[in-house]
Parts: sequence; structure tokens; C-alpha cells
Amino acid sequence: MATFQLLLGATALLLIRSAFGLGVRQAETVEPSSELPPKATREMAGLSPEDLMAGGRDADEEDDFDTWYFEQSDKWPQRTSENGPEKHVADADQNWAVAEAKKQCQAQAGIENGVITYLVTRPTDLERLRSSAPSLHTHLLKRWPYDVKVFIPGDALRKYDESSFGNSPTTEEVRSVMLNNLGKDYNWEIVPFNVEFPKVIADDANWKSKMGHCAKAVSTSYKHMNQFFTKAMYKLPALKKYRYYLRIDADFDFVADLAVDPFCMMAKTGRKFMWQTRKMSLDGSCSEGLWEWFEQYQLTHGLTPQDPIFFKEKGARVNYIGYIGMGDLDFFRSEPVRRLAEAFNEDGRVYLNRWSDQTYYVLLFGLFENHSAVGDIGFDFPTRSWCHKCSYDSEGRPVARQAHD
Repeated sequence: MATFQLLLGATALLLIRSAFGLGVRQAETVEPSSELPPKATREMAGLSPEDLMAGGRDADEEDDFDTWYFEQSDKWPQRTSENGPEKHVADADQNWAVAEAKKQCQAQAGIENGVITYLVTRPTDLERLRSSAPSLHTHLLKRWPYDVKVFIPGDALRKYDESSFGNSPTTEEVRSVMLNNLGKDYNWEIVPFNVEFPKVIADDANWKSKMGHCAKAVSTSYKHMNQFFTKAMYKLPALKKYRYYLRIDADFDFVADLAVDPFCMMAKTGRKFMWQTRKMSLDGSCSEGLWEWFEQYQLTHGLTPQDPIFFKEKGARVNYIGYIGMGDLDFFRSEPVRRLAEAFNEDGRVYLNRWSDQTYYVLLFGLFENHSAVGDIGFDFPTRSWCHKCSYDSEGRPVARQAHD
């Protein structure tokens, strides 16, 4: 029976990929207020909303849902030819700042006050860490020996939501992987974390029936992850002594040495967030209500938006795709940001609509920081230096490829 269900899930996902035309754009508009592809396309493929949600669940278990979702939405017909804010081009000042920072970083011998983080909650994360940890060691830590923290669900969280984290990798399992791949030459630590449902969800026994299609397509543990990356992570004592963090997904591999230290680039440019891929979702249902929430928060608290390029309705559909990202912990720990993060999560739509960290960052920085704090130049890692959800050669080594750009 399990094999049959797995086959059905895989078949649904293959049908979805086929239905979206594998990159071929058709002259048809996407239905308003729907996360689904065009109606005619669905009907032609015989796909129901349930089929699509099954594909989403398959992606959630075996792949990264945001990656899957944005890969697919990028193949949907364009609603408009107008470029969104994600297409904004770096100006001369940004280009100059990055060029100067590269010169300084290439000459810098030391390291910054930074930490590299992983989140490991699923058995598949542990398997992927077996590949990504040695690639981190070879291509980054040998040159810049930053501390590494691996976050896993704590014992209290495993009991609190056993259905989400009952099969999460244990401390012993993660320690074995880290010892085998980083050994005792680097300062790494396994850090347990805890999250709880916001009150509006915890007090509603029927909250799952109120989820939108986008939220139904992913597991509860995935929604907990969005709470972790918007609020919980920045409260952890294990990060207290650091200024910067570099978040790396377990399925992201460096496959060549980097030319410059990304932490150094962060510090020398004065930025407070960095990304590798910035995209727009052509459909806004996964962030339904997000712009209105941020706008109301801004008005209620008498705040002046600092980046009008991104703090607007279209900004709620821009995403800093989360397989790798870097942030200034002083910013996220600041009182105004912590107050907003608390209110954002207590709203409950992280669980009901699947509001994500990737779009949260866009509007958060647009509200509190000027455009240069994030800017229009990401890590700018060369294609040959990394891969995400990698292919492997005959010897099991990850193969560089450009993904999601």
C-alpha cells in the first residue's frame, strides 16, 4: 500500500511538471487569487486541486517545497509584462561598494564574527548533510574556519508535536555525521530548539480545515520551519555572541573554493542581508494577506517605510529563495524587529496561508532599512562553485549546476 501511495505521489508530481509545459509559456492568464496553474492547463492534464496538493506533499517530503513551487510557477504564463521589484538593477554606488569590498576581503587575513547554521529536522536532511558537510569543510572552512551550528528539534518539541518531529534525526545521529566530516578540527555544535503553535492556532482544534490550498500542500513541520526562520532562531542563546549568520540548507553544496569570504563581503559592504537568488512568484496565494498585514502594522505603529522599491504590494510576492542566505543578527535581535516578528507569528497565517520567511524578509527590510541594506547584488557565487539538490558523478561527488536563477 505504501509503495502504491508513493507511486501515486510521484505520478502526480510528474503530471504537474508535464502540465506546466517544462518551460513552454502559453498565451493564457493565470486565474486570479489561485495558487493553481491556468484552468485550461489543469483540465487538459486532468489535474484536480487534490492532485496538485499531492504533488506539493511529495515535494515537501522528498524535496524543498519552495524550490518546487517557484520552479513550477516560473513556467506559468506571465500575468503582466511589467517587471517587478525583483528585477531592480544595482546602481553605480552598489557596484562600487561591492567592488571595493572584494578588494578588501581578498587582502583580509582574519575572519569576521560569524557563524554557519544548518536546520536538520527530517531524515532526508541528515542524508543531505552527509554530502554538504564535507563540501563545506573542503571549500570554505579550510580557508575561513567559522563556527558551525546544527539546529535540531529539542526533546520538548518532539513531545509537543510528535507527528512533525517524532522521526527527526537525533543528537547522536547528527553528531556522527559531523564527526565523520568535520572531525574535531572545527568548532561545531548541535543545538536543540523549540517552537510552539501561536495561540490562535493552538486554541483552534479545527485550524487545519481553515488552511488555504498553499498551506495544505505542505506539512505542519514545514510551517514550524517558517516560524523558526522568522522568529525563533534569533532568540537562541547559541547565537548570542555572533554578529552574522550564514544559513545553508543541508541540500546545498559548495563544489569549488570561493574567491572571497561571504562574511567579509557582508561586513565591508555594510549590508544586513544577502541572497543568491531573488525571484517573484507569479501567483500570490501563498502570501495572501501578507502585504495588507505589513501595511497595517506600519500604519498602526507610525512607521515610515525605508525602501519604497520593495515595501509595496508587489514586494509581497518577491522571494529570497532560502537554500542559502545571510543576515545581520543585530538587526534581527533589535527590539522593533522582534516586536514585529512576534506579531507576525501570532497572526497565525504562517500556518493557515503558509506565509514564508523568504517573503517576510523582503517586506521586513523594506520597512526598516534603506535599499542598500540588501540591495540588488546577492552573493554572486559563480555557477561552477555550488549546486542545490545536486546531481552526483560516478564517484558520488556533487556536480555544479545553476539552479533557480
